[in-house]
Amino acid sequence: MYNRNSYNSLGPGFEPNIPEEKKGIPVQILLFLLASLILAGVSMVRFPKSLSEYRIYQEAKERMEQGETAAALQDLFEVLEEHPNSVPLILKLIDCSMEAGYYDHAGYVFNEYLVGKELTDSQYTRMMRYSNRLDSYYLTCDAMDALLSGVDTQADLSEEAAEELSLWFREEIAKLHKDPKQDQALLYYYDAMFSEDLETQRDMLRKAYEEDSELFDTRVLLANAERGLGNLTEAHSCLEDAISKEKQDAGALRGLSVLAMLEGREEEALALAKSAYEVSPDSLYVRDTYLVTLHVNGHTKEANTMIEEIEEIEGALDEDTRQLLNGEISLEDYYMGG
Repeated sequence: MYNRNSYNSLGPGFEPNIPEEKKGIPVQILLFLLASLILAGVSMVRFPKSLSEYRIYQEAKERMEQGETAAALQDLFEVLEEHPNSVPLILKLIDCSMEAGYYDHAGYVFNEYLVGKELTDSQYTRMMRYSNRLDSYYLTCDAMDALLSGVDTQADLSEEAAEELSLWFREEIAKLHKDPKQDQALLYYYDAMFSEDLETQRDMLRKAYEEDSELFDTRVLLANAERGLGNLTEAHSCLEDAISKEKQDAGALRGLSVLAMLEGREEEALALAKSAYEVSPDSLYVRDTYLVTLHVNGHTKEANTMIEEIEEIEGALDEDTRQLLNGEISLEDYYMGG
């Protein structure tokens, strides 16, 4: 209780503000406490219960901006498995997956967790927009699966037969482009896969990137095509863009390693190639690039070990790789010009 006798005047204009004695808790505070308890109860039902889970929910977007996209989405999914009826979690995971181009991930969450949940009007509108995007994506996936289903991808085709098959694919994809319901970015991606030359491949990948920069590994493939055509600045830009999305992208790390070698930064190239190998040794050309960086840096013993690993897994080194190691072709011949 306030002690009136303890007050000492501070002079004119400084009068004591002596509170009146009141019994009980003020009504405003009671209302505030009641509202807080209600909100806490709602949060326990609709949000993750533990502090660590709630932190994962809150920090998901920030982690994605820091290049931890795959890890952030995986952690969100694991929390969702613990709280499958949490609408905020479901929507957060779908939002983040769609933003990052993880469309199969988003589609799975839609089907397994969102169906039957009550949404606000704004939430429903946003989810329907995503649903339309996914409908287009899966329509094109099904169309491409149908085209590929009749092709023996293991067949050892002659050069002429391979060219005829590639032409057939391009003609069929051109027909699909005329359908506005198809995912145009995905079609351009497949256009690039069946292109007749590197410049056309680059052009198709640029179109895919303009339509949807998040689709699959479009950035990395575009960077490789730009590098093959001698456009190292453009290649750098694409790869840095890929790394900003996912700093553990083995393809992007491998691509940056190649650029570092071409620019004479051999030790940096080795570090990048090693990182790519540690992240995903089975990714396309990762072992080959790691081998080349070991060779360029004079690590003969480690290079020989990598040769043995490649031969054990793939049967033999590519002829171009063997020529490079033997000094018969240059790094520029190996990595540029087609």
